[in-house]
Amino acid sequence: MLGAAAAAFFASGFAALLYQVIWQRLLVLFSGADLYSVTLIVASFMGGMGVGHLAGGHIADRVTPRVALLCFGGAEMAIAVFGYFSRPLYYDFLYDRLGATQIPGPALALLLFISLLVPTFFMGASLPLLSRALAWRLERAASVIGILYGVNTLGAATGALVSKRRAPAKFWEK
Repeated sequence: MLGAAAAAFFASGFAALLYQVIWQRLLVLFSGADLYSVTLIVASFMGGMGVGHLAGGHIADRVTPRVALLCFGGAEMAIAVFGYFSRPLYYDFLYDRLGATQIPGPALALLLFISLLVPTFFMGASLPLLSRALAWRLERAASVIGILYGVNTLGAATGALVSKRRAPAKFWEK
């Protein structure tokens, strides 16, 4: 089971970094490409993951390994559904409809954080949930979490490498 979970968590890390780069590119169209805007986007991404990790750990401590695995699957599904609808949100709504609006810095920061909160929350919750599902005995926890974290990081690095390519032109077409 650890092998299948490690493969799934590699894919999860791959998708997470791919999403981060794509969403960053879309949000920069809306908020600008200056240091302030890029910092807000990255901070929002990390903040959402941190909140999700805390909540995922809280939930994982209170459920059975089977329920934790189901919650992990639900979190991954929520990220995929959000990914599917991210273009209409980030490009069609934020950029097309609100792009010309002058938004004060604090309001822009809040808007970016809120727009990234759902997917990053579930990304952050995934490690504690999957760890609980696989490491139900304390003596297994360190090795299981180390393997999961390692393959997730490798997946993320691979996702970042793949995302270096430019988005196809038809992605932007309506």
